[in-house]
Amino acid sequence: MVENIGMEPSKYTILVVDDEEPLRNLIVTFLSKLGYSCVTAIDGVDALDKMKGNKIDAVVTDIRMLNMDGFTLTRKISIQYPGLPILIMTAFAEEDYDGIAICVGAQDFIKKPFSLDEFSMRLHKMINDSEALRRTKREEDVDEDIQEFINELEPPKRMKREKDVDDAKRELLDELEASLKKIQNPPKNK
Repeated sequence: MVENIGMEPSKYTILVVDDEEPLRNLIVTFLSKLGYSCVTAIDGVDALDKMKGNKIDAVVTDIRMLNMDGFTLTRKISIQYPGLPILIMTAFAEEDYDGIAICVGAQDFIKKPFSLDEFSMRLHKMINDSEALRRTKREEDVDEDIQEFINELEPPKRMKREKDVDDAKRELLDELEASLKKIQNPPKNK
């Protein structure tokens, strides 16, 4: 059973990149039933072209494709669209693809064949994590803006350090005391 983990899929568009049409169509059908909008591409070159004309919120890509593989696509997306969540999938389990996937910028990795439940959970988690990071970044930006505003409202910093001010006060008090003593005890003429 696939469950919705506290998000609104209808506001997300997923780019599905796979050169195998049956698998690509299966993923699109499944994601559409969950409420996602989907854009498809047959390889990395096609995917980058589709990203130029569409608002993409996450990418699901195969590794082995003609023209541009999933690792190269992931690296390029990570550079051109920093923070965009990417899930890499592959049927080739004999190599250390999961480590390579993370190194080139993917947020998650899944091996084919996979269950739709596992796929859905990984996709939901990846998108939720990405949203949380974006919210945190926005909050940090707001905090910086507020701090800048507060700094503009603060009175100008004193030109002298407090110690210098204290020393000046002491000197003035000493001079006043000396003057007061002269007035109270005028010198006697001989």
